[in-house]
Amino acid sequence: MKYLDQQQIKDLLPMTDCIAVMRNLFSLDPEKDLINPLRPKMMLPNGGILGMMPASILPYGVMGIKIISVYLQNYEKGLSSHQGIIHLFDAENGMLLLSMDADEVTAIRTAAVSALMTDLLAENGAETLCLIGTGTQAITHLEAIRLVRPIKRVQVWSKNQANVVRFVQEQSAHHDVEILACSDAENAVRGADIVCTLTSSAEPLVFNPWLKPGVHINAVGASTPNYRELAPEIIFDADVFVDNYESAVNEAGDLILAVGGKTKVRPLIKGDIHAVLSQPGLVDKSHKTLFKSLGLAIEDIAVAHYCWQKIS
Repeated sequence: MKYLDQQQIKDLLPMTDCIAVMRNLFSLDPEKDLINPLRPKMMLPNGGILGMMPASILPYGVMGIKIISVYLQNYEKGLSSHQGIIHLFDAENGMLLLSMDADEVTAIRTAAVSALMTDLLAENGAETLCLIGTGTQAITHLEAIRLVRPIKRVQVWSKNQANVVRFVQEQSAHHDVEILACSDAENAVRGADIVCTLTSSAEPLVFNPWLKPGVHINAVGASTPNYRELAPEIIFDADVFVDNYESAVNEAGDLILAVGGKTKVRPLIKGDIHAVLSQPGLVDKSHKTLFKSLGLAIEDIAVAHYCWQKIS
C-alpha cells in the first residue's frame, strides 16, 4: 500500500488532467457504472463534522472511501477547514491499493468539476470572473476556470477584507490577469460573466439584481441543508444543474431553502452532469445557468484511480 501526500498529489494531478478525469467519469452511466450512496455524517457538539463518503466505479474495478472532518472555524487557527484521507481498494478482491491526503484531492477535483461545468454551461467568450471567498477553493477555481475560458478580469470579495487584499497580492504574482479587490459582494458580482461562490455562509451573499443576463454560477460552498450562498430568486431565474440528484435533494441548502423543503427540490433541476454531457441540446448558454456542486465520493475515487495508474 502506498500513501500520497499533498505535494505528490499536486505533481501527479495537474488541473488540466483532473478536468479530463472528471469529464470521463461523468460520461459513464450513473445507473449502471457508479455506486455513490448519500454520505453519512457524524455531527459533533463543537460544530465539527466527520463525513464518510464511500463509492465504487465499476468499469474501473475500484472502490473506496473518503473520511473527512469539516471544521469551518479552522481558518482562525491557520488550519484547513477540510482534513482527511482517501482509501482506494481493488473491487475484485478488496485489497487496499492506495491512501491519499483528502484535503489536496478535494481542492483540485472540486475546482475541476466546476471548470467542466463552466465549459459546458458558460458563454464561450466569458472574460470576467467573480470569486466570492478567498480560501483554498478560490485559489484552485481561479486556476481551473482560466483553463476553460479566456478570463481577463477577476473580481474578488470575502467578508474579511484583509484576506481579499492578501489573495489579490498573492494570486496576481501567479496569474497574468487583472485581479481586483472589491469592497462588497455587489461590486464583485456586477458585470461578471462567471460567478463562483466558495464560502460556508449560512445566509445569501449574492442577489439576483446584481447578476447580468447569461451569467453562469458555480455554487460550491454551503453544502448542508441549512446553509446557502444565493438568494432564492436566483434559483427560480436560472437553469439549475447538479452533480447528483440525491445529493442535491438532501444536502443543497441553496435549493432546499428556496423552495421550502427537500420534497420540492427535484422539479427545480434541469439535469445533472451526465445529462449535460450526453444531451447537448439540454443547454442554452444564453440563459442564466447555475451549477450547484455538492462534491461526490466518485470524484475522489476517480482521482485516486488516476493517480494509482500513474504510479503503478
